[in-house]
Amino acid sequence: MIRADKTFYNGKIYTMNNPGETVEAIVAYDGKIVFAGSNEEALAFPAKEKEDLGGLAGLPGFTDTHIHVFMDCLYKSYVDLSGAKSVAEIVELMKAHADSASGWLVGAGIFSENLKENRFPRRYELDEISLDIPVMLSSHCGHITMVNSKALSHTTIVRRDEYDDECLEYYDDGEPNGVIMETAQGKYLSAILDSSWNDSAYMKSLIAAGLPAYSKNGHTTLHAVGLMPDTPPSEHFDQYFELERRDELPVRIVINPSENLPWTLRPLTGFGTDMVRLGSKKIFLDGSMGGRTAALLEPYSDAPDEKGIITHSTEELKGLFQEAYDAGLEVSIHVIGDAAMQRVLDAAEQVYPSIDEKDPVKRLKKSDRRLRVVHAMIIKPEHIERLKKLPIILDVQPGFLHSDVHIAEDRLGADRLKYLMPFKTYIDNGILLTGGSDAPVDPPIPLNGIQCAVTRQDLNGFPEGGLQADEAVSVYEAVAMYTKNAAFCSNEEDVKGTISVGKYADFILLDRDVFEIDAKDIHNVKVLQTVVGGDTKWKE
Repeated sequence: MIRADKTFYNGKIYTMNNPGETVEAIVAYDGKIVFAGSNEEALAFPAKEKEDLGGLAGLPGFTDTHIHVFMDCLYKSYVDLSGAKSVAEIVELMKAHADSASGWLVGAGIFSENLKENRFPRRYELDEISLDIPVMLSSHCGHITMVNSKALSHTTIVRRDEYDDECLEYYDDGEPNGVIMETAQGKYLSAILDSSWNDSAYMKSLIAAGLPAYSKNGHTTLHAVGLMPDTPPSEHFDQYFELERRDELPVRIVINPSENLPWTLRPLTGFGTDMVRLGSKKIFLDGSMGGRTAALLEPYSDAPDEKGIITHSTEELKGLFQEAYDAGLEVSIHVIGDAAMQRVLDAAEQVYPSIDEKDPVKRLKKSDRRLRVVHAMIIKPEHIERLKKLPIILDVQPGFLHSDVHIAEDRLGADRLKYLMPFKTYIDNGILLTGGSDAPVDPPIPLNGIQCAVTRQDLNGFPEGGLQADEAVSVYEAVAMYTKNAAFCSNEEDVKGTISVGKYADFILLDRDVFEIDAKDIHNVKVLQTVVGGDTKWKE
């Protein structure tokens, strides 16, 4: 019998292999589970260390399948505008930080629907903050940037009569009003961001300082996702490899770049180490529901002239899919609106094999490549039949419900509301769902997302009865999105996601059992300990 590195015993750890299945103990050796079962059998193993879990409930470690790690860490240094109720309030909040600004003055987190003007602040309004300091603000969704005149002077943006860009807004006289949307952010702001993010040491220090917070939230894996096209790379292998070499990396990292990798290296999905590996290439297809840039088949109910923005034709998308498929790299694609979903399906059906298999796990394993559709928020009923014939994973963000329950009917109208984030319909039709946060868009707290998926409400219990309550899922199904199912996003279902022999010894302990409490209280549950590869990375 081997001498284990550590035995964890006297717990109630849900394996997530099957509903309700638990083990009392885990034995870890060389970072992996060599036994999971009863206390008696576990304690029979010789081990260097033994830890009494005190009867606490536990789960496999959480995976966030969609998080902009660098940006989430960076946003913590920005002025928080998420609570602002008017443009005037935003101006005053930013003015309060103007004197201490060195270089650019940046704020983030704006909800336009929470502002009394029901729109984003514009260039001349932001000039009230300063005419000398460049000011740059970001929407909550990250798909819209607002700048003052000084910041605008650092870009190549011109009047509408010189060049009319659908991703820019203009005043009536043709002057740009400082609102920059979607792909225009990379097109016009790339040089600015590049100069800000050109300091590798700064980026590494920022990430190193931010990573422990994810362990506190129970994360054992993060899918670090790149930003908009044409923006500087934000997630670098060397940043994470260096932390791994120094034994300072508390979570596993799967990098999903939006920029092109050097194809001559033939970097296959899965390239890397146990702690840092390559995931998928990220493609953006449309925008956000909050900013009315998500691509819809029919106009927005509260903006009859707007149907959103879509960035690639079907043929362009097919080419991107085929290029990645042939290179051995999987794809994840940002899709919010039903028009974007339809375009993805039109392109994907020309590249990915049709597989007649009802079981989503078997269907995914029968394909050489998997396609991750990120968000998948608004669909048409006919999309379901097409989705369940392809090796597609829907990488959803249940926590979005916390804010979207307040604007969904205004944006979509009552008839389309039934097709908003239809999680139960997806699951019942054999489509695999995984869970992410899209932080800094939404807080990277898996327990929040789990509660929203189960209640279909915000974290304060609104609306009563839940938004489209028939699309609520069970606690087991919600937890599976962040554990068991999430492993499929990186082709790691054989090494993570459940408490099973041969898999990584990644698990968390909670102060309460999420399966035995009122679902409306799940977001108040505390993570008491996070273990990665048998090593405790965080403990309260």
